[in-house]
Amino acid sequence: MVRIRPDPTQPRKNLDSDSQRDLTNSVRQLGLLQPITVRYLAEEEVYQIISGERRYQASVAAGLREVPCWIQDPEDHEVLLRQIVENWQRADLQPFELADALARLRDANQYSQRQLAEVTGKSEGEISKFLALLRMDPAIQQEAREHAGKELSRRHLYAVSALDSEGQREIIQTVVERKLSAEDTEKIVATRKATRSGMKRPPAPPARFTYSTTDATVTVTFRRTDANASDALAALDDARRQAVERAEPELVIHRPGQPKAA
Repeated sequence: MVRIRPDPTQPRKNLDSDSQRDLTNSVRQLGLLQPITVRYLAEEEVYQIISGERRYQASVAAGLREVPCWIQDPEDHEVLLRQIVENWQRADLQPFELADALARLRDANQYSQRQLAEVTGKSEGEISKFLALLRMDPAIQQEAREHAGKELSRRHLYAVSALDSEGQREIIQTVVERKLSAEDTEKIVATRKATRSGMKRPPAPPARFTYSTTDATVTVTFRRTDANASDALAALDDARRQAVERAEPELVIHRPGQPKAA
């Protein structure tokens, strides 16, 4: 396998030790069941891996001298795109590795965010979240990279990236020290953003009482929030008095229990 080499620009920079150990044991027992994909670089007379680096590394660790390969000849930008798509769903791929690869693909082809979404088959929203990680303060980003995939998951980082530099540093330290879940982190970030932006809680709705009769629905809405049922009855009595005063002269109000006029 001396003529096969990994791609130095492969998005994945780190291999999860536990999963890689399991893969190596599988290859040692069963051999490599799925070929790796390579392309031939004539100027260097080597076959460079397009996809399957984990399988290749497991084969080397298992002591295999030969591995099955599919030889293809894609364009450079297609190689990176394949690697991004292949690695996207792997849980152990660090978010910054994917963010870096997306930025390279964008810059190499002058892609817009929408075009990145189209070629990768992902939503613009998801693309935006990854690229937002690269806009973090460089010093904070370096700290986040050290904890990414460990204490900081994708959801952690998505939430943290929405804050300013001061907030990012503080929240990252809090998450790492207290081992906060992604959900707890999102709640803290939401609260901090609301406080920083001066948002206030929406006012409590006014008190409202509704009564249904055979022919109508009567609603009493107060201009305050602390009204009770007694207040509603008083308001209804007042409203009834006003209705009588505004009624036509010949209108006769009949009260329950009162005999009707002959």
